[in-house]
Amino acid sequence: MSDYTAAQSLLYPQTFLFPKLGAKIFPFVSQIVALQLPTTFEVWERFYQESDLPWQEKISFLTLKQDVSIDWETLKKEAKNLQEWGLNFRTPENLKYFSHFKEVLKEALEEISPVIKGIKKASPQEETKIKQALITLLLAEELDAKLWEIFASLEKVDKQYSQIFEEKIIGEDFTFEKVMDIKYPFFDPSLSFKNLSNLSSRIHAWKILVNHLDWASYRSLKSIIITDPALLGNWQEKYDFVKEKDLKEEKIEIYKFKTSLFQLLEIPSKSLQTYSQEEADVIFVTF
Repeated sequence: MSDYTAAQSLLYPQTFLFPKLGAKIFPFVSQIVALQLPTTFEVWERFYQESDLPWQEKISFLTLKQDVSIDWETLKKEAKNLQEWGLNFRTPENLKYFSHFKEVLKEALEEISPVIKGIKKASPQEETKIKQALITLLLAEELDAKLWEIFASLEKVDKQYSQIFEEKIIGEDFTFEKVMDIKYPFFDPSLSFKNLSNLSSRIHAWKILVNHLDWASYRSLKSIIITDPALLGNWQEKYDFVKEKDLKEEKIEIYKFKTSLFQLLEIPSKSLQTYSQEEADVIFVTF
């Protein structure tokens, strides 16, 4: 166990952390700050309630500013509608069919009821971008939840397979041959789940939302938790850094970047002076 501890650490760019990764990172941070969408608390509760992890003590939520009023129920319906549209494009036949009705599709998506109110001096175009960003992260959160269900199910199958071929079950029948060597599991989580789906879309959504988030309680943040090696590689190409810790047993790497957390988030320079300028600690955790 390392003596490293971080105070508040922002989870980025996802809103939900796989419990297997949460178990690794919880001992090293006092608080994880997650962006809150309408279903975020439910997702955390659903997958963490059966664990012994103190997730409710560890998690705090970053919300939108008070001057941004969202009709979350309408937003969720819009996300559902987009999912249904997407299902219609799964086959070449359907895609060819809908290609003849592009204007109908465009009008249908543009005429969705407004869900954002109260943003001072916001243009209709800006409101649309904010709505699109929220829907992107909402769909990403649902995808992450489904991926965790798949991960947990595969892990259970793998464990059951191993148990079937334990020596105590096989007994003294030395003529029995295993179907496969249990040293090689059905799936490799480090390959299947280490990359976030649609990483660039998530980052783009954060860039749109970042100035509409209520950072009042988190302006001193200097620690950020990431799980995607591609994101780490992108930052390493853009900024100077040093590796401070390599906790091999927990598969956690901690880097000090020669820039602030808020510059990593690409907050516009005119707003940067109101946030912490301390060098950012990037905590990379993986399977």
